[in-house]
Amino acid sequence: SNAYIGTEFFFLISGFMIMKSADSHQMSAFTFTGQRIKKLYPHYLFAFLLLFLLSAFTSNTGILPQLRSLFTYAFELLFLQASGLKCFGLLNYPAWYVSALLIAGFFIYALIRLHKKLYLTIIAPLAVIATYSFFSANIGSLDLWGGNQFLNLSDALTRGFAAMSLGTLSYELSKYICEKHYTLKKLLRILLSLAELTCFIGILTGCVLLKDSTYDFHMLLIMFFAITLAFSGLTYTSCLFSCPIFSYLGKISYPMYVYQLFIICLFCLYLPELSYSTGILAFLVALIVFSSMIDIVYKYLNTNHIWICNKEYSFPLKEGVSS
Repeated sequence: SNAYIGTEFFFLISGFMIMKSADSHQMSAFTFTGQRIKKLYPHYLFAFLLLFLLSAFTSNTGILPQLRSLFTYAFELLFLQASGLKCFGLLNYPAWYVSALLIAGFFIYALIRLHKKLYLTIIAPLAVIATYSFFSANIGSLDLWGGNQFLNLSDALTRGFAAMSLGTLSYELSKYICEKHYTLKKLLRILLSLAELTCFIGILTGCVLLKDSTYDFHMLLIMFFAITLAFSGLTYTSCLFSCPIFSYLGKISYPMYVYQLFIICLFCLYLPELSYSTGILAFLVALIVFSSMIDIVYKYLNTNHIWICNKEYSFPLKEGVSS
């Protein structure tokens, strides 16, 4: 399936929130990135430890050889797996997204702080056009994260930078629409709301059912349109996305992402006989339950000042631009 396209959605949302943060806070790129690391690292580290222990106890070589190989994962523990540097091991390989998020996010935030107008008018559009034109013409897919195809740079890093730049442009467009205070008739708002929901449902359906990577770039444009519309204030979907279920899923979306491989490994080891449809449903339920339990423990530790950070990090599903 094209489930990997969901990563682009989170990149776009992250770019959107970076632009919003740069608009509302005056801080350096180092401070901004440091705060993100403090929020992201607890779940990131625990997911790594779970996979390491699972690998050690299920390996025929025993625990000691696994402990000796721990040094090979140093780059992963330092969020450097998306940097393009080689000669290191990967354990929780979906976590490359977090590495790209932090590295690309640092440069994007720094560029915004240094020269916002230059970034928005030249750098961001050029990064989006150049990166996706190259990927479309030479690879034909967005499922890239472990190579060096574009100007010998990390695919993960260029993919993240382009998608997050597209997210910053979505923020600016949404902000522009909000500031114009457009007065729309009820029928037009309903039609725009239906168009937005259709886009999100189409993206979800495409991620699950599509197997043709040539549609990746179409889905990317649909994401841009849907996210811009969702935050523009022109639709009625805010009440839907602000409901407790969506709000809670948004809060645990990051833990769900970093723990997904651990749950997949458990299913492969202990429930290999499950059919595809049953396995997908059982996996989603297990992932939500497990992430919720870990998040409860994490919040308890934060409340009692046992951990280094007392703020949670989530991928917001709905938040007003001007709030």
